[in-house]
Amino acid sequence: MKLIFLGTGAAVPSLKRNVSSIALCFEDSGRFWLFDCGEGTQHQLKRASLKLSKLEKVFISHFHGDHVFGLPGMLSSRGLEAITERVDIYGPRGIKSFIKENRKIVNFHLTYELGIQDVPAKPMSSVYEDDKFIVRSNSLKHSLITYGFSVTRKPRYSFMVDKARKCGIPEGPMFRDLKDRKTIKLDNGRTFDGNDFVEKIDDGRKIVYCGDTAYCKGSVELAEGADVLIHEATFAKKEQELADRSSHSSIEDACRVAKEAGVAQLIITHISPRYDTNIDDGTVYGINDFYNEAKSFFPKTLLAKDFMEFDIA
Repeated sequence: MKLIFLGTGAAVPSLKRNVSSIALCFEDSGRFWLFDCGEGTQHQLKRASLKLSKLEKVFISHFHGDHVFGLPGMLSSRGLEAITERVDIYGPRGIKSFIKENRKIVNFHLTYELGIQDVPAKPMSSVYEDDKFIVRSNSLKHSLITYGFSVTRKPRYSFMVDKARKCGIPEGPMFRDLKDRKTIKLDNGRTFDGNDFVEKIDDGRKIVYCGDTAYCKGSVELAEGADVLIHEATFAKKEQELADRSSHSSIEDACRVAKEAGVAQLIITHISPRYDTNIDDGTVYGINDFYNEAKSFFPKTLLAKDFMEFDIA
């Protein structure tokens, strides 16, 4: 898996940063999920060489425009391209009405199945699960209903083919059952436990996205033990009052969540355009100062920029 940061700025697009959107890509299949879809996301997808036909899911954190204005246009473009692959949208209550009203007013046509689900309002809810992944949500602290999301890739196992062959187990359906750690029975009456024929490759991975939020226990709970935490830090510490007033996070807030949750890597995004300056004469607090401040609070911090990629083993 890898993350591609499609938009890392706050509130409005700038010349250096588009607004919020992050792709989680599955490199074995070319498919990807999106977390938020700010204005211009489909342009960013093209620049990142991600195909709309490979989009499987979109998770919307909240209804502020810099996180959702790109969604109707992207869905419309999928129809104009005659894409037939289904896409599922998960968002706060109201997401169905948001898409329905946009479709009705603009009258755009879909050529594919569109699934739309409300994110459960209960704490630490399961949003989606299959045999490889589980996605959970938790409420964050912002100026309107907002959710963070965690994606946990379940532990991976490899099948011990040679051991199965030595035991005289015929290849085919029985091999598949053993891979699924089921118990099988041969014609001669011998039974085998699938757990004895698999070995763990890794303990799984956990990625957490907290798009817009002030510091809150919901973020810490969601991020507990994460391999990667993507957390907004709209403001520097010196503007903590502004961060608090707007229900956003300062650098220190984001790093505090990372420390308390015990995450391995913090990636800061949703950065105010006020820090993207090329002036380096010591008179203006610029992006390098912003980054150095983050590193001073939590050394394992990266500062996201548009089209940055981060690999997850």
